[in-house]
Amino acid sequence: MTLRVPRLAAYLLVALLAWASPAGAQTEAPLSVSPSGAAAGWRPVVRTQGLLADPGLRGALSSGLPLRIRFRVELWEKNFFDRLVGTHRAALAVLQDPLDGTYTLDNGRTETRFGSLAEVEVAAEAAFVSTLHPTRDGRFYYIAVLEIETLSLSDLEELQRWLRGEARPAVEGRRSVGRAVESGLRRALVRVIGMPTRKYEARSATFSPR
Repeated sequence: MTLRVPRLAAYLLVALLAWASPAGAQTEAPLSVSPSGAAAGWRPVVRTQGLLADPGLRGALSSGLPLRIRFRVELWEKNFFDRLVGTHRAALAVLQDPLDGTYTLDNGRTETRFGSLAEVEVAAEAAFVSTLHPTRDGRFYYIAVLEIETLSLSDLEELQRWLRGEARPAVEGRRSVGRAVESGLRRALVRVIGMPTRKYEARSATFSPR
């Protein structure tokens, strides 16, 4: 098994030149979740104001690197031992066109182009809409988790397969183990050199459906 070390070194050099500032933590988390109320069936209301306002994420996009966004909201029943009732997941990818500056949002089924990050954020928030809701009396709460990961350009094709729910090529034998190891090293190096990766978590207040 031979790893293409020169290629990895070249990637590191390009990434370092394109990304000189370290990834800093955003002071205010852009994620919140709350129950909708009886009229809407107590479904979760997720807000992601300023989702891509983080300078690190904007810098990654402007450098031509795609962002993978993974979202999960869970409904929990509060009891002596809290119980997970249901989960909703969504996955998105965002990429900026280096020529015209527009953005492409990919949900694994369709690709939609937007002229601004504000429009991307609105569309992303719509993708997080869930039909989760309590089906009986009790005390419940929601937990929402949002992860944003910067990928290398060479991972974009694999990212699109991942969004469509396909298994990893190396697992299915369609890609050599060497390529899979190189891809894993590349992701690890992206984190080491400070390319932005963000994780946010929010919890709603406890509520009782009536």
